[in-house]
Amino acid sequence: MSSKLPFLRRVVRHRLERQARRCPYCNDSSDFELIGRKKILLEILRCKRCRLIFRHPRDTQEDNYEHYQNEYSSGPVTVFPDDERIRQLKSSVFAGAGELDEKAKIDVLSTLRPNGTVLDFGCSWGYGVYQLQSRGYQAMGFEISKPRAQFGREKLGVEILDDVEDLRSMPKGSFDIIFSNHVLEHLPAFAESMDLLSSLIARGGLFFAVIPNFKAALSDERIWTWIGQEHPVGPTAEFLTPVLLSRSFERVAFGSSPFDEDFIRSVGSGSVDRFDLTGEELLIMAWKA
Repeated sequence: MSSKLPFLRRVVRHRLERQARRCPYCNDSSDFELIGRKKILLEILRCKRCRLIFRHPRDTQEDNYEHYQNEYSSGPVTVFPDDERIRQLKSSVFAGAGELDEKAKIDVLSTLRPNGTVLDFGCSWGYGVYQLQSRGYQAMGFEISKPRAQFGREKLGVEILDDVEDLRSMPKGSFDIIFSNHVLEHLPAFAESMDLLSSLIARGGLFFAVIPNFKAALSDERIWTWIGQEHPVGPTAEFLTPVLLSRSFERVAFGSSPFDEDFIRSVGSGSVDRFDLTGEELLIMAWKA
């Protein structure tokens, strides 16, 4: 069954139930900017209080869990390769494997923090965890989809948690680095997720996350494809700066793709506050006090 059908049913149900318009971050229900309507039933809104872009109706936590167990499909990051392909990917450390190849982002990370313990938050079937380990990091993953987490454990031999209670039970400051690649835009309970991730980062640790560049997308038609079924929220630098500073991060900086040699040289020289922010992807870098 197409995942669009269950999504449509959820949207219609929430409409019939007259789901209240509330910001999924600050819970405000008083003042929104209407960016536009999508396929009649969906509204794209921006909260005037915290500046988060989001869609209405919202997903509940139960909606979100069911979707990622049974419906979510996004090309190679959710498709399980056969054993021969797995052997090839491991042998090449995923080099040249398209969306699965995270070398460029790990190159940037290693310039900022070359070693340490890492949680790959939203790691799918663990290809990023495998690449982080190959670069010398002590890495493990978290993935809400139990089938994908199980596949990564079995085929790549990496540690992947698949129950958020396991993360909540870990000691505060368990990781030097939280690494996340195209995950934050999928989170319906954004504040709770950021509270948890912040608590897991050690003092002096680094939050390193890549998401679509939603602010750049506002200027063209991309926003209509980027906000919808898969992306209930569209965090921007404007929104994320106070979110992170309020959670004991002492410094927040942003960059955007391409994450090439020029970008890495700028990171190495300490020029992380002067990046161009018009690229397709937004990089979030925040240092814990």
